[in-house]
Amino acid sequence: MMMVIIGAGPVGVNLIEQALAGTNNELIVVESDPKLADACAENHDVRVLSMDVGDDAFVKESELARAEALIATTDDDSTNLMAVLLAKEAGVETLTSTVSRSSHTGMFRRLGVHVLGDPERLVAQHLLDITLLPEINDVTTLRGGQQIIELRLDDDSPLIGLSAAEIRGRRLLNEDLELLARVRDGHTRPLADDDRLQQGDAIILFAAERLRGRRRRIFREKRQGG
Repeated sequence: MMMVIIGAGPVGVNLIEQALAGTNNELIVVESDPKLADACAENHDVRVLSMDVGDDAFVKESELARAEALIATTDDDSTNLMAVLLAKEAGVETLTSTVSRSSHTGMFRRLGVHVLGDPERLVAQHLLDITLLPEINDVTTLRGGQQIIELRLDDDSPLIGLSAAEIRGRRLLNEDLELLARVRDGHTRPLADDDRLQQGDAIILFAAERLRGRRRRIFREKRQGG
């Protein structure tokens, strides 16, 4: 996919690295800060334009006419909004942007932009989640407070040796926790009823509410008699 990325700050650079790890992605990066532009060009195999989206040459130099997607990652909503407006005029099909102020979200969405709102809050929420849940490998907290959790089982977890059907039948998990998948040797697969958990496994759960307090005990308790 041919993508134009606006911004080579921390969000933009991480996005670039992940996009380059994909298959057949072509990137053009636009960064107004010369130092950030130079650093990006030096460290990544992408074409970097050291310019502002307001420059007259922006649309032509960034090749918006043939871009399939534009992703705006700066912390300046006005810059991001101008970029997506110009991309929309150029016929770019997929528009995505970070939005720093929640009051601006509606403007972006009315333009058909996929929005990541308040990225700093999302980072803060993730830091809090992994601090409050040190047993987990990763967690994503959804807008309504629900969570998708990847959790590595302790060697003495009472869940080890049990099948998904037995775990559900014995009601070892709270009714608002749903066992979705198993991670073993780096591979994730849906958990069938007859699949048994082993030492070293991780599980992926859906929690209808944030996992805290008594609802976490099953992952910390030890197996009895061994």
